[in-house]
Amino acid sequence: MKKFLSFLIALNLIVGFGYLNCGATELVKDGAPIQDTQQSGIVEPSSLWIVVNMFTGRTSKQAVIVQETLERLGAEGRGIILPYAEITVENMKKLRPSFLALSPNGIPWCKYRGKNGQDLDNFFKALRVIVEDMQIPVVGICGGHQALALAFGGKVGPIRGGEDDCFPYGHNPTEKGRRDVYVLHRDPLFLGMGKSLNLVESHYDEVKRLPKGFIALAENKMCPYQIIRHPTRPAYGVQAHTEYYMNSRPDGGILLRNFLDIVRTHNRIVRNPSAAPTPVSQARDRGAAKTRKVMW
Repeated sequence: MKKFLSFLIALNLIVGFGYLNCGATELVKDGAPIQDTQQSGIVEPSSLWIVVNMFTGRTSKQAVIVQETLERLGAEGRGIILPYAEITVENMKKLRPSFLALSPNGIPWCKYRGKNGQDLDNFFKALRVIVEDMQIPVVGICGGHQALALAFGGKVGPIRGGEDDCFPYGHNPTEKGRRDVYVLHRDPLFLGMGKSLNLVESHYDEVKRLPKGFIALAENKMCPYQIIRHPTRPAYGVQAHTEYYMNSRPDGGILLRNFLDIVRTHNRIVRNPSAAPTPVSQARDRGAAKTRKVMW
């Protein structure tokens, strides 16, 4: 069963992200060779993964909870917490993390000023390179979801305000408690799930404008961009707190577990030079791509 699920994840990645041109020096699609760009920005993953603390300071309770949840869900290797100020392209080349998880945060983004604001701006610039050139998988949770959108040119603001408003957080977030969100597009992130997800929400801000090219994967009446995805890379944002879930309501945990499966498949196919496709696997992948079939 585990091998079968891994195959489904791989099939979804091939179809959903168009990875046929990411795995070797030369691949073939529909009989025509595609020249790779030598993957100059891609680094082979290590067994390390990183929770990025989006609060100011080195760590936070929320970052620790995210780390513990991912460990419980089977994240391979060792997880560490680093502040967003230390997430630079140079550090990522040295550490070669298998993925990044962007934690929730505690104050409006417009309140990050001075050194915190400069560090945040530098992080946003680095994140674009980390996602698009280095092809390191990313999942953003609540504030981390908003950070992903901001890094790629989206807009974030109060649910009850405009995209350029800067309101202090109230004692009660605008959307709080368990809420249903509704899937708009098929994606490997939803493997084994239905079209309605029950997730824990606790946020005052929201993504107001989606970054160019990004895909809205799920919505509800309160927020149209509940779950988003980069158009060609395994970078996801989830507005809900997926780190909180129960056995009776496991959707948050299933989403994170599916993300970890996406990470394993992506790193094996794209980031591991020793996993270059053989003629047999190329033929299999071409056949899978032609079917254009995506499993739930």
